[in-house]
Amino acid sequence: MARVLIVEDHAPDVYLVKEALRASGISFELTQINDGNAARIYLIDATAGGVPDLIFLDINLPKADGLEILRMIRSWPHLAHVPVAILTSSSSPEDKDKAYRLGANLYITKPVGLSEFLSAVGSAAKQLLTEHAAGEAATPS
Repeated sequence: MARVLIVEDHAPDVYLVKEALRASGISFELTQINDGNAARIYLIDATAGGVPDLIFLDINLPKADGLEILRMIRSWPHLAHVPVAILTSSSSPEDKDKAYRLGANLYITKPVGLSEFLSAVGSAAKQLLTEHAAGEAATPS
């Protein structure tokens, strides 16, 4: 079962991510965090509840910027390997470029249509979880 963390303050988007994961046939346990500050606190001690296998991260969060959260994730050894998909309404080329420079695995601009949203998120989750599992299998214990 994949441990998925979503840092998103918009409840309908959280619901759609859950639906996209279900529709893609992914077995998952989802943890949702509503703001950047709570995400920081949660991620500091992520080993207690299990390090996530995948993180969906919005850029525009209350209390802390999502890109700052991404920078933090990439700087901590216990999280640096976790795939992060930015899931945002921002189509700004600057935001996209900065996200990739900070180590995002994917940058997904939230599609307007329901089927496009479900498809984009489901495909991203499958791709990143497969790559993550392959990386863990290749890493000696």
